[in-house]
Amino acid sequence: MAMRVTPDIISPWFIDRLVCEQTWLDRRLPLIGDKGFISVDLHTGEYDPTAVRTSRTTVQSSYSTSLRVSCDGHRVRVEGNPSRFGRVENLYGFQTFEECIRVYNIVLAKLGLPPFTTGRFSFKTDNRSGAKDRKHLKTYSGCVIKHVDITRNHSVGYRNEYAFLRALSSFSLPNGKKPNLYPNGATVDYSTSRSIGGSSWDYSKLYIKAHELIEHMKKNLKNATDADVEYYKKLIEHCQAAGIVREEHSFKAKKLARYELCFFGHVTVEDLANHFTLTTLDTLTETLEVATMDYITIADQLLKRKIVNSRQAANATANYCHMWLNGQSLYNEDSGKYPRQYYVHKSRLIQLGLDISIPFDATRTALPMIKRQREITVRPHQMPDWYRKPSTRNFVVIHGQAA
Repeated sequence: MAMRVTPDIISPWFIDRLVCEQTWLDRRLPLIGDKGFISVDLHTGEYDPTAVRTSRTTVQSSYSTSLRVSCDGHRVRVEGNPSRFGRVENLYGFQTFEECIRVYNIVLAKLGLPPFTTGRFSFKTDNRSGAKDRKHLKTYSGCVIKHVDITRNHSVGYRNEYAFLRALSSFSLPNGKKPNLYPNGATVDYSTSRSIGGSSWDYSKLYIKAHELIEHMKKNLKNATDADVEYYKKLIEHCQAAGIVREEHSFKAKKLARYELCFFGHVTVEDLANHFTLTTLDTLTETLEVATMDYITIADQLLKRKIVNSRQAANATANYCHMWLNGQSLYNEDSGKYPRQYYVHKSRLIQLGLDISIPFDATRTALPMIKRQREITVRPHQMPDWYRKPSTRNFVVIHGQAA
């Protein structure tokens, strides 16, 4: 079935998972963690009581939510989802780092630890480098962001979520990241790594929000009130009616440090969104729109859109596409690589919404020679009036510190 996806205005971004650290060298802080580790000199048997490492401890709140906190006496680390902490769900969350850090600082205060702050930059010489090639490392005295997920909601319409994700899963991204449609059809992610969570650089995925809410309903509603249960069910029905698809991008430590997006007080969510080079949804929906023009053949589309200038070139690319549709290998086994013309035809067909670098799957690919039968419009989700907005004052820390 052919499908056209029309993007609307941009949805707002908000923060999901967040990991932060700050080091206090001028003071001795209380040790926080479930376990502690010390370093022992195996030759002398001596140990340094100040050189202690601690594991993370769990700080809990209502609705089975928690944060992980550790302190080795100098370095404080908090990880978790500030938009979810103390809430039954997080369809919408905090849109600024300042709001998220405010949540973390409330928890740190309960544990007798100093708050995360902004700081100053300084430079130090890396003595590990050779004398002629010493590097000057940039350091920051404030809170450093080690990981952050930014996310936004899109409305694709009632019962359109699965078709939308199937269509997205038929395209790879320009930087070589391949799509992976989960067996249940409710999530598609993009990564160059087969490991869970993608590479050590970044990770992107889109998934059906109502499916996720249903899947975690039992855990999220543990010890919930009747009003909470009714609210949660109403939210699921709302997500199903609007066809909510969640778009999520993870920025990991290496990428944040490489582009200097890790310094609290000097980075915003907009900086991350503008820097994000994949532009997953925007790029792919534009391609999907191209893929559904009501032309008769692939060759005609190539000529109509002026992708090629001659019927001979159009027919050559169309023939290459038919080889792909029939499952023929485009890889040259003798040379051990793709022939030069493969990349020429791939570039042309990508503009029609056909990615020949991914094995053809008739259940996912919207062929351009099939006339359009369905149109999906991607719109930003509008928050309902009854939605419980996130707040830094609506959660309770249970027992302060929990093992």
